Amino acid sequence: MKGVGNFSLNKKSNRRVKFLAAGILILLLAYFLGLSTPFVKNYFFAASFPIQKALWTAGASSSFYFSSFLNAGLLAKENKNLTEENQKLLLEISSLQSIGRGIQELSQISVTSQSRGFDVAMAGVIGLEANDVMSINKGLADGISEGMPVINQQSVLFGRISKVYKSFSEVTLLSNKDSIVNVKIQRYTDNFLEPNSEQSPEINGVVRGVGGLSAYLDLIPINSDINLQDVLVTSSMDKNFPKDLLVGRIVQKQKDDQKPFQQAEINLFSDISGLENLFVITNYKQTN
Repeated sequence: MKGVGNFSLNKKSNRRVKFLAAGILILLLAYFLGLSTPFVKNYFFAASFPIQKALWTAGASSSFYFSSFLNAGLLAKENKNLTEENQKLLLEISSLQSIGRGIQELSQISVTSQSRGFDVAMAGVIGLEANDVMSINKGLADGISEGMPVINQQSVLFGRISKVYKSFSEVTLLSNKDSIVNVKIQRYTDNFLEPNSEQSPEINGVVRGVGGLSAYLDLIPINSDINLQDVLVTSSMDKNFPKDLLVGRIVQKQKDDQKPFQQAEINLFSDISGLENLFVITNYKQTN
């Protein structure tokens, strides 16, 4: 009996499926043949909405994916172009700032040049070698020759021209191991430099380079009284440089009563960090 019942139910189910399939087929034919009424169309769309929705969602997602993929490529290209344009603008800004700084430095050095009778040539810094030798972009073609002093716009001494080529030159810095500069010590108290007098006679010494952008003060008479923060300037005893160019500052004294001279650690004023331009005094050798 159970078998007969199941057979009867399966038979009824098959008839329903066939009937539903036939109905859908008739609706499809009516729709595509334009014979359907608004009621039939409405019924058709209501019945097929879940399928259409699923297909639309899948299609939209697929479209969004491919669109996003294509847009990602376009955005990457646009981003690359924008990055390149930004870099160009940054380079232009940097160049303009560099030109502006150069003009400002020329303005500052012109005051010193006029007051002291210096003829100077501005030179751009190219690089620094391991032995405390700096390269600049001026050479024989620009009237540069060996022995010329090199300063910045604040009259800080950096060194002297040691080698000259057609379009660039090498500057031996004060910190170079072969560099020796005669200096005098000026008292520095209450943020002022004291002039030499009978009560405070001129104290002389030499600045010796030790490499690594460092130097020290040597050959100071043992009985001379020097203080921290005293300022060193070139003295008239040095024929390689004009006098009164800024050199450095005393930061640590080293005195041994068993020696005829005392020494001192110094900080050179010739700071090369961020340095872009220097000035070569081109007429000093001709006047001395």
